[in-house]
Amino acid sequence: MKKTLRSLLCILTAAVAVFIYGCGGEPQQTDEETTGIITAEITDAVTDAASDEATEQDTEPVPEEDPEWDGPHVKNIKIAGVDISEYTVVKSGSDRTVGNAYNDFLRYIEYATELELKRGGDVKSEHEICIGETDRDTELVRAEREKLVNDGYAIIYDGGRLYITGKTPTGTMYGVYTFLEDYAGCRFLSSKCKYYKYIECSEVPADICRTFSPKLINRDVYWYDAASPSFASKIKINGGVNRNMVSSGYGTDIKYAGPFVHSLPSLAGTSTTPNVQPCLTDPAVYEKVLKNVRQLLRENPDAKIISVSQNDSYADGLGCQCENCRKLDNEQGTPMGSLLTFVNRIANDIKDEFPDVYVDTLAYRYTRKAPKTLKPADNVIIRLCSIECCFTHPLNDPDCEANRAFCEDIEAWSKICDNLFIWDYTTDFMYYLNPFPNLGVLYDNIRFFVDHNVIGLFEQGNGQSVSGEFGELRAYLLAKMMWDPDMTREQYYEHMDDFLKGYYGAGWRYIREYIDRTTEKAKEGHMGIYDPITKAFVFKGAKRQSELTKFLTEMEELWSKAYEAADDDLKDNVLRSSMQVKAAQLYTKWSKTSSPEKLQELHELMKKYRITFFRENARVPDNVDYTKRIDLW
Repeated sequence: MKKTLRSLLCILTAAVAVFIYGCGGEPQQTDEETTGIITAEITDAVTDAASDEATEQDTEPVPEEDPEWDGPHVKNIKIAGVDISEYTVVKSGSDRTVGNAYNDFLRYIEYATELELKRGGDVKSEHEICIGETDRDTELVRAEREKLVNDGYAIIYDGGRLYITGKTPTGTMYGVYTFLEDYAGCRFLSSKCKYYKYIECSEVPADICRTFSPKLINRDVYWYDAASPSFASKIKINGGVNRNMVSSGYGTDIKYAGPFVHSLPSLAGTSTTPNVQPCLTDPAVYEKVLKNVRQLLRENPDAKIISVSQNDSYADGLGCQCENCRKLDNEQGTPMGSLLTFVNRIANDIKDEFPDVYVDTLAYRYTRKAPKTLKPADNVIIRLCSIECCFTHPLNDPDCEANRAFCEDIEAWSKICDNLFIWDYTTDFMYYLNPFPNLGVLYDNIRFFVDHNVIGLFEQGNGQSVSGEFGELRAYLLAKMMWDPDMTREQYYEHMDDFLKGYYGAGWRYIREYIDRTTEKAKEGHMGIYDPITKAFVFKGAKRQSELTKFLTEMEELWSKAYEAADDDLKDNVLRSSMQVKAAQLYTKWSKTSSPEKLQELHELMKKYRITFFRENARVPDNVDYTKRIDLW
C-alpha cells in the first residue's frame, strides 16, 4: 500500500492553501487568549508573505566575497567538454512548471556566467540542453525517467544533448534547480537572498547519467519565509500548507479536503474549545462526520487526503470518557483505540466512492501511543506528533529521558503503519525571539524519522511572522535534509556554512561559532517548545546568574563582530537575527532601571523588521509598557 500512496501523492495536480495553527503550537493553559485552529493572524501572515513574493524575482543574488576575482561568478561551464554558450536551450510543451524552470535556468545561468544563452525551438541544433520531455528524448532518457518516483529527476548526457527531466513537471523543475546548485554554484537561501559560489570551471561530464528520487513523499516546512511558492519549489518543498504551488506554476502539492488538522469539531459540529472531544462511539456523531467527509470530498474532487483528527488539547487532555469509548481504549491500552476504530470505519465507508483518498488522523498528546492489536486501514495516514519532546538532544538519544517515550511510540507505529507521517516542532512557541538551540539535532531527528519508515514530514516553526532568530536558516536546512536524508553530517554542515556565508556575509564564522557554542551549551539542559532559554543554558551554583550573563555577553560580542564584518547590504540580516541574544538577555536578567531602555530598542527593531508576533498568536503591540518584561506583554 505504501507504493500506491507514494505514486498518488507525487502526481497531484491541484493544491489548496490551508491556514493552520494548532497541534503544535497550541496554547499552554494560561490566562492568555487561547489559540484557534484557524486564525485571522495566520491569514495576515500569509498575506504579508504573498506581498513579499512580488519583490523576490527582482532581488539580485549576493556573491561570496572574493577580492581576487574579477568577472563572472562562474568563469565557464563546460558540458561534455563544450562551452555552455555553444548549447541551445529547449523545453517541452506549455506546462507552467516546466516553463518557470526553463526561464529560471536561463536567468540564473546567464547571471552566473554573464553569457546570453541561445533559445531553441523546433529546429534541432548540434548541441542542446533539453528541459522536460521533448521530441529529442532518447531510449536511455525515457528508460531512466520511467524509474523515477516522488517527483524525482534525471540529468543525462546522450548524443550531444544534456537532458534535465522528470516523470512529472515538478521532477523536471527539481532537476533544473539541482543543476543550478551543483554546476552554477547557485544557492537559494531565502525568498529574498540568492548567493553564488565562485567557480573557475564547472565541468558536466559526458558520461553523466544522474537520477534521484526522494524518500519522503511529503516535505513541508512551516516557517514564514518558506510560504513563497517560488522559493519553496527551489528548496524542493512540496507541502501545501500555507502555500498554493499549482496555481503559482511551481510544481504540485498535496490537496486536503477541508481542514488540515483538528478537523473533528467541524466535521461533527462539536466544540472547538481545547480538551473538548466528541464521543467516538455515538452513532449520531459518526453519521454526521461521514456525511460531511463525503460532502467535502465531492466538493473537492482533486483532494487526495482528508483529515479526521481529534480536537486540540492541553498536555493533560483526554478523549471521551463514556463507557463505550473507555471500553475500546482499555482493550487497546491507549485512547487511540476509540479514535482509530472510528477513523478506520470512516476510511472503509468512503473507499468505494473515493478509492484514491487517504484519511489522515493524529497520534497526538493522549492518542500518541499505538494500540495493542488494532492496525490502521490501508487508506489511513497516522501523523505522529513530537510535541512533548526535548529538542536540545536528538530524539533517539538514550540519555534523554524526555524523549524515550516518543522513541517507543515511533517504533511501535512503524511496525503497523505503512503510511506514517510526522508532525515535528522547530521553534519555541512561547518565546519566538529567544534562541532555540536545536540546529545540532535537526540532522539526527530527520534521519531517525526516515529510519522508522516515515514517508511524510511537516516541520512546524514560526509561520506567523518574520523571524528574529534563525527562521530562514532552519527552513533551508530542514528542506535540504528532507530532500536528501541520506546526506552525511559533514554535508549537513556544509549546507549550513553555505547559508551563513551567503546570508550574513564576511563575518559568518562568528555566527557559526555562536551556533556551535550555544548548541554545545544546550546539551547540558533540556528544552521543549514552551520553555524559557534558561532550560537550555543551564548554569549551577551560587554564581549561576553571573555565569549566564557572561555567556550571553560573549554571544552578543560574536554577533557584533559579524555585524562589523558584513557588507552594508547584509547588515540587516545580521542585526535581525542577533535579536535572539538581546531578547534572551532581557528575559534572563531584568532590571527596572536599565532594561526598559533596552526593551524599547528591541521593540523598535521588531517594528523595523516587521516582526509582528513575539510568541504564538500574540501580536507585538504598537504601544508597549517598557516596565514589563517581553514575555509579560
